Amino acid sequence: MPTKNTIKTIEKVSHMTHKEKPPVTEEVLADEVTEGLQSESEKLPNKILRYSRARERALLILDEVTQQYHQTGNPYFSKISDKLNSCGNYLSFRHYYTVDKVRLHAASFCKKHLFCPLCAIRRASKQLSSYMQRYKAIMSENPSLVPVMITLTVKNGDDLLERYDHLVKSVQVLNRKRTRARTGSRDKTEFSKIEASVGSYEFTNKGKGWHPHVHIAALVTAHIDQQALSAEWKKATGDSFIVDVRPIGQIQEPIKGFLEVFKYALKFSDLTSEQQVQAAVTLDARRLLFSTGLFRGTQVPESLIDEPLEGLPYIQLFYKYLQGIGYTLDPEKSTKSNNI
Repeated sequence: MPTKNTIKTIEKVSHMTHKEKPPVTEEVLADEVTEGLQSESEKLPNKILRYSRARERALLILDEVTQQYHQTGNPYFSKISDKLNSCGNYLSFRHYYTVDKVRLHAASFCKKHLFCPLCAIRRASKQLSSYMQRYKAIMSENPSLVPVMITLTVKNGDDLLERYDHLVKSVQVLNRKRTRARTGSRDKTEFSKIEASVGSYEFTNKGKGWHPHVHIAALVTAHIDQQALSAEWKKATGDSFIVDVRPIGQIQEPIKGFLEVFKYALKFSDLTSEQQVQAAVTLDARRLLFSTGLFRGTQVPESLIDEPLEGLPYIQLFYKYLQGIGYTLDPEKSTKSNNI
């Protein structure tokens, strides 16, 4: 029977321990949006485990935010605390067992993805899915375009906001030169070879200040000269010249490169709790994702839950979060649909 098979699969979660090494962010996103050898019901236990770990991390951030509120009295921290406290308390999935598809049907989300790893996973997976669909449409109409990954960095610094502004303004310099070059200006730039791009600003901190960099997945008409781009970047930044350009989609699947772009919010979990809260507060209202050319206008769903599969029978799987344990299946709220 479908119910027994589903429940048996889900019970595998209880045999997994939180001591297991968590997957790297690329694997997290890849597993969220790609189809592999495993069926969706077989992949669900690992997803539940990831979400449990993400919720655990969110509770650590909640503790830090609460401390900040007590120290400062700033109502902003109180609002963030309330959102984090209720986020992810439950997850309700629907397993459409006749086609073996699993969809997240309902959940409590705070949508503060820089603070909350659970929301970061859901948001990044939505972004990745939308841009991969757009990528396939662009390539079907422009098969001669070549996907590349461009990484630009600037020097480390102690002031995160200053480093963010410096990085953003420097990228904007190259993008404006691209626009002028493509509209007849004599300005030359390697960026004029880009037909479409989507990029994200990412920040790490290994104890030597904030390290800002930008990952850009781009579709280009011709080879980008890394040495020439380095010279342009030095002129734009005034202090940095390190760039990297490498093809994606030839040796590896194009999605591998796009994963680099959309993992930016997940990488916040690599910081200490104090650093993550500092970064999230500083960058909360700032734009960390941008697109140009044929990628502009790509629509990303606002909702972090999934679209239902209408007209198909399903089993509802309801999970409640228990601190120190993780997400636990609630049999009383896990039921069959009425249209079986």
